[in-house]
Amino acid sequence: MKITQQNEEFVRLYARDEGRLRRYVCALVPVTADVDDILQETAIALMRKFDQYDPSQPFFNWACRFALYEVLQYRKRAKTRGRHFSEEVVEAIAAEYQQHQQLSDQRKAALASCLGKLEDQDRRLVELRYFSEETVESMAKRIKEPVAKLYRSLARIRFLLSTCVRKSLAAEGTR
Repeated sequence: MKITQQNEEFVRLYARDEGRLRRYVCALVPVTADVDDILQETAIALMRKFDQYDPSQPFFNWACRFALYEVLQYRKRAKTRGRHFSEEVVEAIAAEYQQHQQLSDQRKAALASCLGKLEDQDRRLVELRYFSEETVESMAKRIKEPVAKLYRSLARIRFLLSTCVRKSLAAEGTR
């Protein structure tokens, strides 16, 4: 089988969003053991229809429509297994999940922007604390600062970032 550029692009997009897609399906399916089967069917359907994907639209949203369809198909096949969410509940959860995911993406973008606005020293503290395995205590030893002072600095920075993110989201009209 020859790997095409289209196959490569599909694999790249699917691999990037697979974790988010898994969480989406988990929110819709009460039996987590069935999630892998649903994701596998979703991936197959996505690959078959990938030539219809519009790259100007978010891949995740497109994939969610396929996943929702596979969840509904799964529900039809599994009706005899016991209690399930009603179709209305599944669709409501699906809609809410996508809204939540969009808000989460907006928050991440705002946070990235706000991190860029920090003073170099503050940004370095954030990187040391949250993007590494280092504890506050080991950071304090390494940079020769009292632990209490470091905790106060981190609290101040978190407050600045939180305020900045809220203002950014408010400016965009996001809650």
